[in-house]
Amino acid sequence: MMKKNSYIDRRSFILGSSLSLSCTSKVLSNNIAKKTNIVLIGGGWGGLSAAKTLRMLNKDCKITLIEKNKSFISCPISNWVIGQIKELNEISFSYNSFIKNNNINMVFDEVISIDPYRKYVATNDNKIVYDKLIISPGIQLDYSNIEGLSNVKDPSIFTAWNAGIETKVLAEKIRELKNGDNFIITIPLSPYRCPPGPYERTSLIASYIKKNKINAKIIVLDANQKVVSKGSLFKKAWKELYSDIISYNTDSQISSINIKEKKIFTNFEEFNYKFANIIPSQKAPDLLEKSGLIKKGRNWAPVNPYDFTSQYSKDIYIIGDSTDASSVGSIPKSGYVAYSMGKVAAYAAHYHLLGKLSPSPSMINTCYSLVSDREGISVSAVYHYNKEKNKIMSIKNASGLSPNRSELIALNAWDWAQAIWKDLLT
Repeated sequence: MMKKNSYIDRRSFILGSSLSLSCTSKVLSNNIAKKTNIVLIGGGWGGLSAAKTLRMLNKDCKITLIEKNKSFISCPISNWVIGQIKELNEISFSYNSFIKNNNINMVFDEVISIDPYRKYVATNDNKIVYDKLIISPGIQLDYSNIEGLSNVKDPSIFTAWNAGIETKVLAEKIRELKNGDNFIITIPLSPYRCPPGPYERTSLIASYIKKNKINAKIIVLDANQKVVSKGSLFKKAWKELYSDIISYNTDSQISSINIKEKKIFTNFEEFNYKFANIIPSQKAPDLLEKSGLIKKGRNWAPVNPYDFTSQYSKDIYIIGDSTDASSVGSIPKSGYVAYSMGKVAAYAAHYHLLGKLSPSPSMINTCYSLVSDREGISVSAVYHYNKEKNKIMSIKNASGLSPNRSELIALNAWDWAQAIWKDLLT
């Protein structure tokens, strides 16, 4: 049962963060030269959080944010589009207010290389020199271990693990499900972006099938030995709401696919499908390995857990999904963690430019998941830096799982998302 102190009020956290940053900026802002250029890569939850924090800490330095997409589309809440609860335009936003209100130099371009020694970032059209660089690059999807899928495009196969046009297309395909159809979702071995995401997606598609009285099945092929996040609550909801719709299979990693015959194979079984949502293994983008920030053959970027500086460059900070948990600690790859990491990295970069030690980091994670179009579940945790273990660790008795699903949690989830978007994009 959840303890009362397990819940964290999201508005209080956001407001508290802003107030503390405002107070700090009065003391420190005039000490960094105007010519200083702090560059950020990635305009998602982590990059935007870091950029806004930097601007509140310092009104004078130049802040450059590089992002290849012209608009912000939120990965958190994107499952709601697939589940027919929201439209894509309801989770999509312009960067204009963010740029104007925070005096950000926004470069819409793709990064092609980083030179940690000469301290510049190269894009297709620009070469940008930095004093400090904060990288929040997200993930790269890796289909290489799925035979028959590499470099294949097929209208019955989707991933939709980066929110965007594929999210909308998958939502449209859900509406095409008919009696007798099988919809397959594959889940990779952990770690991957948003641990509860595949299970929420399964729930919302099942909710749509049930609501519209379609005699279709969802076959979940999970490479893991169990539901990796909020397992007891998801399994309870599936048993009570969708026992005749969801077939959940553990230790079932996809090994190959026959697109012509519409069959998916694991090491033990084969499954027929009408549509398949293949969520593959994931890793940090190749850009980081090519730039010398990840050793060849490794999937994630090692960082120093105190300030998220790269283990290979003291002037580069890496945050969000691309970081290596073996170096950081046991924190999930979630949007809210990236948001929290952005604040920590911004503080660290600011203090380091002053030649000072940054404050000991603390972070928060709140994660909501819907199990139907009306009910949700949640988990929250508070993290701090443990000096003895040199890791970010959760604080005992400051974490908790909601005791059950409820309509209130679903309402809170939308309220939470809107509060974060407002904080990031205004």
